[in-house]
Amino acid sequence: MRVLVLAVLASSLGCGMPMTAQTRRSFPIEVVVVAPTAALDTGWTVTDLAGTASLSSLRFFTGKVLIGQRFDPMSWLISTAHAHPGHYIAGEALGEVLAPIDVDLALRAPRAWGTANAVTGSYGSAQLTYAMTGLHITGTATKAGQTVKFDTGLFKPPAALEGLKFDREMDSAPGTVRMSIDLGVMLSRIEFDKSNAMPGPTGVVVFDPVSPASNGFDRGVEDTGSYQLSWQSN
Repeated sequence: MRVLVLAVLASSLGCGMPMTAQTRRSFPIEVVVVAPTAALDTGWTVTDLAGTASLSSLRFFTGKVLIGQRFDPMSWLISTAHAHPGHYIAGEALGEVLAPIDVDLALRAPRAWGTANAVTGSYGSAQLTYAMTGLHITGTATKAGQTVKFDTGLFKPPAALEGLKFDREMDSAPGTVRMSIDLGVMLSRIEFDKSNAMPGPTGVVVFDPVSPASNGFDRGVEDTGSYQLSWQSN
């Protein structure tokens, strides 16, 4: 038995498995909105972006995210397939922030979300949950001389978004997790002239929920590539 224990210990060390125990810690979470600075993959340029993203929780797990090409039956409509987790298994829970927040999508400065109750360890991924009011975006899209003032309407993903990449060996060092919402990725599947709707009294086109434009928006919100997590050291 003693020989077996020593063999297992040696094998663990050889595989690089950590031998330190987890300890409790906490760290702040902040959210920042990133607007596109160039034309989208579809050729549309979007400006005057505003709206609200209503979030309810962010959870962290050990599971690593395998990045691969998205299988998308509508991929022939867009030039670039975005990253997504493949064969993802969440693994052990390591931390969470459970606090509702409404993120103003017109603001570019980081906004404090809350403090995550967590433990040290090998972080690999996160899970994002939207609140019931979900997300909507307004703005102006232009392409080849055509201008569309748009309102995506509200969309709430039917399930939590799994497999947001966050790869970090978390120790007790101070710092902040920043989640960036990338509106360029989120809007990159939308053909703004395919909303199945006419402009309203204010000239704004509100996407029909069953239109190709709305479908592109929904898929962009659910794309894990629309959210980047990074560690900001103090």
